[in-house]
Amino acid sequence: MLARNRDKKKQDKQQDMMPPRSQLADKCTRCRIYRPLCLCSDIVPLILDTRVTLYMHWRERLRATNTGWLACLALPNSEIRLRGGPSQQLCPAEAAPLKNAILLFPSPDAVELTPEWLARQPRPVTLVVADGSWSQAKKVPYRESGLAGIPNVKLPVGAPSCYRLRRSPHLWTLSTLEAIARAMGLIEGREVQVALESLFLKMVERRLWSMGRLRPEECVTVIPEEAILTSRRAGAAGGRKKNQVSHRDNRP
Repeated sequence: MLARNRDKKKQDKQQDMMPPRSQLADKCTRCRIYRPLCLCSDIVPLILDTRVTLYMHWRERLRATNTGWLACLALPNSEIRLRGGPSQQLCPAEAAPLKNAILLFPSPDAVELTPEWLARQPRPVTLVVADGSWSQAKKVPYRESGLAGIPNVKLPVGAPSCYRLRRSPHLWTLSTLEAIARAMGLIEGREVQVALESLFLKMVERRLWSMGRLRPEECVTVIPEEAILTSRRAGAAGGRKKNQVSHRDNRP
């Protein structure tokens, strides 16, 4: 009897870890995450003067682990410009000069983004951000002619990244959403940074749970009860394959 109870508890914990893979394909078309984990109700639009222009590598446009897309959902005054594809060119409207633009990129001549430096700049600012892997993003300032002459800025040294969905080549690199959140915190205020970082953490933890790399009780945020119950029902119905949970790196 005791052994049966232990097995039942163990089974429940395994089912709490992640949804069956067959249901992971059922994604929200807006936030691009497994529907029971949908973030849309957590996305509170931030109406700000600062405009964010994201130069996104075309390979990132459909990736569920992309954070730039999520940032733009939370920032209505933003746009995405796809780049890097075969024979891909920006349309005339996208190629137009950006007003009061600063490029968030740690080039050798980048100045540190501080309240004192911002006080000397014309407003509102257009924050330009490169989105993609580090190898993709580092090419943006040199390959996009429309960014020539735009001042480069870098973030002050801060806490390490909380992004655990992909490997980073450097300890100091941040995900796109983390970088935008910190920059917007300096430009628009601390409350904007907190709102964006809260959304980011929910996205990361829900993705890690769906990948079998995090238990609900290990999360700082809350895994929706519907997702856990759906996982348990599917597991009880035999919807899960053995040894499906992996703790190896799951970079897409």
